[in-house]
Amino acid sequence: MTPHPMTLNTFKFAVACNADVWLPAHGGTETEFTARTGKRLLYCYNPRLGRHAYLDLGSDIILTDEEALVALGYV
Repeated sequence: MTPHPMTLNTFKFAVACNADVWLPAHGGTETEFTARTGKRLLYCYNPRLGRHAYLDLGSDIILTDEEALVALGYV
């Protein structure tokens, strides 16, 4: 599954509007990857919350920090 294409303008607009959406991080340039555990993840940013998190592309759920550490194989 390929994530929706993100343009820099779309990312900047969402940040400027303080939108409560999860966007690919690093200005919209982040791409999906397969973690050590086999999960497909995307590193995202939420302008309203001002925080980063991993999106599990298999379940379409934002992972908690603890879940992300497990998915990345650090725990």
